[in-house]
Amino acid sequence: MRPRVRIMLPMMPHEHAPLRVLLLSAIGTRINPYLGLLQGGLTAAGAEVRLAERLTAADLGPDRRPDVIHLHWLDRYDLPPEIVVHGLGRGNDLPRRAARRLLEAGANAAVIYQARRWLRLRRLSRQLHAFQETGGRVIYTVHNLAGHDGEGLADRWGAGRLIRQADALHVHDASTQEAVAARHGRRTHVCVIPHGHYLHSYPNTMDRSTARARLDLPDDAFVYVTLGLWRPYKGLEELVRAFRSLPDADALLLLAGAPRPAAYADAVRGLAGDDQRIRLFPRFVPPDQVQLFLNAADICVLPYRQITTSGAALLAFSFGLPIIAPAIGGFPGLVEDRRGLLYDPTERDSLARGLAAARQREWRGAQAEILAWVAQFDWAAIGRELLALYRST
Repeated sequence: MRPRVRIMLPMMPHEHAPLRVLLLSAIGTRINPYLGLLQGGLTAAGAEVRLAERLTAADLGPDRRPDVIHLHWLDRYDLPPEIVVHGLGRGNDLPRRAARRLLEAGANAAVIYQARRWLRLRRLSRQLHAFQETGGRVIYTVHNLAGHDGEGLADRWGAGRLIRQADALHVHDASTQEAVAARHGRRTHVCVIPHGHYLHSYPNTMDRSTARARLDLPDDAFVYVTLGLWRPYKGLEELVRAFRSLPDADALLLLAGAPRPAAYADAVRGLAGDDQRIRLFPRFVPPDQVQLFLNAADICVLPYRQITTSGAALLAFSFGLPIIAPAIGGFPGLVEDRRGLLYDPTERDSLARGLAAARQREWRGAQAEILAWVAQFDWAAIGRELLALYRST
């Protein structure tokens, strides 16, 4: 008779003992300060927190093993597939070996990227399963239900598997909670905790006149801005078309951010044509220049085709800027009072009407109201709510 193997499950810390948390995300703090702010909030709540971009054997060893693994972004959404694929290096793990073989066989970058992504997600799922089997807890923040530019098979499979596998899900609003239930059938242990603000996360010392002078913009213009990576799902083409339909000579549109893929810049330039009111800045905007564009603007436009959570909206609000956005996803819960305008993306010319309507609204005093409202989304409070979720799961 074979002896029974006894698996010793680690005990979760006592209620007053520090909980060890690993925040796991392919996106670090350089592109988005979200994780650093969350780490600060959790630390203030009493947790011991580490950040990691990949889950390694050392992370699960006896000296470093966390009580909770909290998943965030699982792919490098800031990089196009061809950059990821051609930067494979000499690593000898299975996803890299498989991707290199496909590359040598002549497969295109998108196919290789999806194959490599599927292998990585499968391996991660297995690692997490082993962690859970030995007493660990897995929390998954659903930042995006779909990939940023449409879904490949790997994205659909990976998102579905991790949504089902996690001990609890964290979403930022009720609309995402409903979408998770409709799309993946998960209705239990889905906790709504809002996205935190970005107050004091970026330099903000420049007034409007100075920002406009730096960008060579007239002081009396009405300025619309879109800031962040240029991606097809963000609806920049629709925005340019809508803006060009406006007759206002004193209106300006600023589009600032790195194009992904790089060729997308050509599509945007082609639509902008010779309209001198459209100013293009197709480059990465470093943190110290975020204030340059947001403080120069009167309103931020976020014409997304699909959205789960918009950190860009919270960023605009953190500079006291109202937004124009479609009535989809979490936007209706954010855009109330004088925080901006919503439009119906299913109606023809509704974005153009929204752009025009923004000029007719009275925004005087709105900045102070927006800043006071967004301050409620404090990272220390979010840290306490998440810590309670970890302990109750």
